Amino acid sequence: MNNEYLFSNHCLPCRMLASTIPSLANKYAGKVTVRKVDVDLVPAVAQRYGVRAIPTVLIIKNDKEIKRFVGLQPETEYIAVLDKLLSEPSD
Repeated sequence: MNNEYLFSNHCLPCRMLASTIPSLANKYAGKVTVRKVDVDLVPAVAQRYGVRAIPTVLIIKNDKEIKRFVGLQPETEYIAVLDKLLSEPSD
């Protein structure tokens, strides 16, 4: 399962979310891959996923988008989705 965080260094909500991403990576180490992508440096990733606003957090499982969060969300929102996915039987 991958969790991709698409952001820009010029985006205040992205900077506010910046501490949440390593926290999630630590909490789910060995269970979930967490990636942070600067859309200013790698715009192809944003284009690939059809990202029109930042920050965007994508929850991807088996190469399929499961959940998309657009805008700043509390860490508990991501945790709820990840915990639910991890508790489901594997595909």
